[in-house]
Amino acid sequence: MNQAKKNKNINAYYINEPGAVVKAIIRGTVRAGFRIILNVRSKKTEDIDKLDGATILLGNHVSAIDPFVMGAYVTKRWVHYITSSSYFEYPILKKILVYLGAIPKRQGMSDIRSTKIAINILKNNKVVGLFPEGARTIDGSTLPYNNSAAKLIKQTGSNVVISHLSGASISLPRWYRGCSRGFRRGRIDHKAYVLLTKQQVNTLSIEQIDLKIKSALVYNEYDWQRINRVKFHSRSMSEGMHAILHKCPRCLQDYSMRSKGSLLFCNECDNKVLVDTYGFLNAQTVNDVAFNDMIEWRRWQNEYLRKEIDSEDFKMEFFGSLTVKDGYGKVLTVYPESTLTITKNEIKYAYPGGNTILLFHCITDAVSDYSLRFEINQERNSYQFTPLNGQTVIKITDAIKCIKGILQ
Repeated sequence: MNQAKKNKNINAYYINEPGAVVKAIIRGTVRAGFRIILNVRSKKTEDIDKLDGATILLGNHVSAIDPFVMGAYVTKRWVHYITSSSYFEYPILKKILVYLGAIPKRQGMSDIRSTKIAINILKNNKVVGLFPEGARTIDGSTLPYNNSAAKLIKQTGSNVVISHLSGASISLPRWYRGCSRGFRRGRIDHKAYVLLTKQQVNTLSIEQIDLKIKSALVYNEYDWQRINRVKFHSRSMSEGMHAILHKCPRCLQDYSMRSKGSLLFCNECDNKVLVDTYGFLNAQTVNDVAFNDMIEWRRWQNEYLRKEIDSEDFKMEFFGSLTVKDGYGKVLTVYPESTLTITKNEIKYAYPGGNTILLFHCITDAVSDYSLRFEINQERNSYQFTPLNGQTVIKITDAIKCIKGILQ
């Protein structure tokens, strides 16, 4: 009986909601701050606030502000977000997330526990917010994702509301390292609307729901910018971009690109690319070579990666440190000197006294902090690898996606 009571309390904790005053303060602060600092402009349809019962908010994941926009602008009801469990590893942040009723989920793998908690919340006719991509965009385009959201919607018979942002990945890109020099203020457009009512969900299959979700959430930030031509003001438009665009299109060298201010340049052949106030990339002289946007550059970069992987003797090797964690994020062991080897069949971590091999059919995806490290989550343990050269992270994770068949 005591155990049952304990489990009930655990579930109750996840459907906790702050009081009305706290909700009003949070929403008011976010709306005012985002309007002044980032120039967020939001539009939503009136039928959202008329929905009753279980509701799932789905958003495209273009920046770190996405959940705040979803909670402050979309609905008057409180939103319980499915949040990366990595944020719960920090004691103070964990207390805040617990208070706000966030749902922890391990990235890069299915998590039955988080799904059960979300279902429990929806059974109480509350609101769950999630981002089907599972991570912020790398280059301004939609990340591939499976039909897990569609399955949850069908299983719970929930209403579905879309929260769609444009311009946020140009203002606050995932790879950006220039925040200390000021915000990239321009304009961020937000729209929210009802995609499906629970009555409509009952008439559709999982496949039909999934198609509607993918159609609603697809985006290309540069296509939006070509139409809107919004200027983003910053002295460091390119800062950190080399963490993604590592290969030079002129000399074809890997890991040769660097960034400073608004300039992206190669330290091997001196190829120079200027990032303008619209976020587009431009060759500085007639002798320089560039692609007009990050999406095009990264696709070209990955064409070479695919050829490398297709070779018979494909093998990639990197040196760095390995941190092994348990399923709850607790550090078990740190190997300061380790080697990562990737072949078409497996990922191998070698360290003093042993090695760990992960077969690709057991890997869902890699969770990355570009220019720093990446992590692969398994059922019992997580393996976080920090290479000596942080610029290699994008090639490592894109290679994993390519071998898994999920690289765009």
